[in-house]
Amino acid sequence: MTDFNDIIKMAMDHEDKEAEFYESLAERSKSKDQKNALLAHADEEREHKRHLENILKSGELPSGPFITPDEDMKLAEMLVVSASESGNIDFEEALLLATKREKSSAKFYRELSQKTENSELQKTFIFLADQESKHAKQLEQEYDDGQQE
Repeated sequence: MTDFNDIIKMAMDHEDKEAEFYESLAERSKSKDQKNALLAHADEEREHKRHLENILKSGELPSGPFITPDEDMKLAEMLVVSASESGNIDFEEALLLATKREKSSAKFYRELSQKTENSELQKTFIFLADQESKHAKQLEQEYDDGQQE
């Protein structure tokens, strides 16, 4: 990919797919509270898409320093998720699956940033990777908070 608009559109499509993923997890959830929490994550993905739409309209990334998320807790790497593709799913399993997906997305964008020599595209990919990393961190924190209750 060599065009800023194409990259942002790809990221917007990705956010749609992530929202659909959370909605599918919510459908498989065992409780109303868990379903609502997963639907809230779907709403966050839709909000990310709206943010990207604004970036696309303006033709540039937000100015100012990007905030790097806190250190990765590595929960998704340490814990095994046993959920199948169908049937009910525990909330903790859903959070771990979602964290793995967010981290995979962040890694994908970081790898793309290293494959281009265009500094603006590098900045765009790093911005997108940071957004995915932040979301993964939120999910890990939510998982960790649930374990301490």
